[in-house]
Order: sequence, then structure tokens, then C-alpha cells
Amino acid sequence: MDDGRILGEPGRGAQIARWLAARATVGLCAVAAGVAERALELTASYARERAQFGRPIGSFQAVAQRLADAYIDVEAIRLTMWQAAWQLACADDDERPGDAEVAAAVATAKFWAADAGHRVAHTVVHVHGGLGIDTSYPLHRYFLAAKQAEFTLGGAARQLLRLGDLLGRAGG
Repeated sequence: MDDGRILGEPGRGAQIARWLAARATVGLCAVAAGVAERALELTASYARERAQFGRPIGSFQAVAQRLADAYIDVEAIRLTMWQAAWQLACADDDERPGDAEVAAAVATAKFWAADAGHRVAHTVVHVHGGLGIDTSYPLHRYFLAAKQAEFTLGGAARQLLRLGDLLGRAGG
């Protein structure tokens, strides 16, 4: 293979793979944030329009609280994703490829995207009732996209283990 087709320098393949994986992970967290946000928008609109017992279901305390919790989750996904993206952008790739602080920021974003994405996906389906998984209604696609992101990211428990390992090695 000619030198023009080599990515990076020979012998640095693992470092380059980590560099790419971290950025791809943050990209997937951004997708998860967008999926959760749009699913919540659809659900909030539905809760304002769907009436039960003579009033919109969004006016019921339990529904309103679930929507509020989902809103906090969406904001947490977004915040941790941007924090990880900022950490990656500030890192000097040659000197800090395995920096524990950067790795912890990425793992934190993965945790929130997987854990909160899971909660938001289930909340929006529950608020919609049977309509939430009806394939003729668009919400089912957001549920599937959220679940795919959750499984691709590796689940929340896996990220907590990664964070614990990083914090243990870094001394706190």
C-alpha cells in the first residue's frame, strides 16, 4: 500500500482507533439527544391535544411529571454530549489520547445517552399508549432509534463500570 493511503503514522493504529472511537461515540450521543428531543416534542404536543375525562392528558399530574422528567433527561443527554465534545476538541491528540478526564467525559455522555435515552423512549411510548408503538404513527421510529443507540452505546451499567475504573485509576 502506498504511503498516501495510510491513516496516521505506522505504529500508532491503536491510538488512532481510540481517537476515532471517542469521536464516533460523541456523534452517536448527539444522535441520541436529537432522537430523545424530537420524541419528547411529539409527546408534549400529543399530551396537549389528547383529552381524557374532559381535559388534556398533559394536565394530569402524573403525565406532567413524566414529561418534566423526560425534559430533564433530554437536557442531561445534551449537556454531557457537549461536555464530551468540548473535552475532545480541547485535547491535544498527540499528548493526551488516553487522558482520564476526556475518557470520563465520553463515558459520562455514553451513560446519559443510554440511560436517559432509555427512560425517555419508554416514557413517550407510555404517554401515547398503544399509539406509541403503532407503525402507522411516527413515534415508533424514535423508540427504535433510541433503543438502537442504547444498545450500540453499550448500556448504562457498562458505562458506570468504565467510569468507576477510570476514577479508580485516576485516584478519584
